[in-house]
Amino acid sequence: MKTSSITDRPLLHEVMSKSAGLNIPLQVALELTYRCNLRCAHCYIDITEKDELSFDEWRKILDQLKAAGTLYLLLTGGEISVRRDFLDIAAYARQNGFFLALLTNCTMITPSIARAIAGLKPLAVGTSLYGASAASHELVTKIPGSFHKTIEGIKLLVSAGVTPTVQVTSMKSNLDELPQIEKLVAGLGARVDITTGMAPSKTGAAFPFEYEPDCHELIECGWQPDASSIPDNDRPQLCKAGKGICSVSPVGDVFPCIMFPMKLGSLKNSKFDEIWSLEPCAELRYLRLMRRSDLFACKTCTVKDYCQRCTGSAYLESGRTDGPSPSACRQAQIRWRLKNKEV
Repeated sequence: MKTSSITDRPLLHEVMSKSAGLNIPLQVALELTYRCNLRCAHCYIDITEKDELSFDEWRKILDQLKAAGTLYLLLTGGEISVRRDFLDIAAYARQNGFFLALLTNCTMITPSIARAIAGLKPLAVGTSLYGASAASHELVTKIPGSFHKTIEGIKLLVSAGVTPTVQVTSMKSNLDELPQIEKLVAGLGARVDITTGMAPSKTGAAFPFEYEPDCHELIECGWQPDASSIPDNDRPQLCKAGKGICSVSPVGDVFPCIMFPMKLGSLKNSKFDEIWSLEPCAELRYLRLMRRSDLFACKTCTVKDYCQRCTGSAYLESGRTDGPSPSACRQAQIRWRLKNKEV
């Protein structure tokens, strides 16, 4: 199955790698809201925020990010379109020279919204499908009618000149439908990105790994890891979290990335450059100094070359930034067994 990444831009990745070494926050994820009109079984967001930032507050944050060197913004949620001003935020970002990517479940896309998104000229628009039919998709989303709305939203985007990337998380419930999902997405004129692995919830209270297919199930459905799923772990540096990327929550809290719930500061109380550069907290300073050799549990691992360890997930699962991530270990074992045909 051919996949396409939402940020599949080689030049962008090269620039990001260099900026991370200089602690320039080139890419920032803006979580505009945690609210959502779906109730996906495996969703990693288990936080409810009532005091969301206003448009004016987001505008001031964007001004600060521009001054800090940020070029690339991911607008995500929750579901961004539950905020009536999400297009205003996006438009202000584009007016200030930011490149944009948007994540949306597409259920609230209208012809006018699709045209407005097209006018933003985003680098990428991502959405999700969990099945090739309403029954299988809505088994995950828990909302009747959501499959039809997502399909119609994708069609509207394509008609407006936007080619969305449909992200498909491989689950026990949809493994048998992956070829049909791929065919459906192609017929809609969109791209597909099929992935494996689940993320723990933001608070660490939920670990939805029971939805993950095991190695035997992946073999039976014909899935094989491609080159993009085998990470380059020869580099001494870890991921770019807290160096070249970060995230801002709906209430203005700054984190190393979306999946890394270690609060670095609040933009309601401090300026971004104070949190990021002038007065970084001890945890951020340590994170920036960490190297792969500091991962004590990984040094003797026999499948570390197949591991896509997320520092944020490791922090949630082990309580340490340099600790192990059992979910990543499990996925690495699966990749190794599939690659070496040992099932």
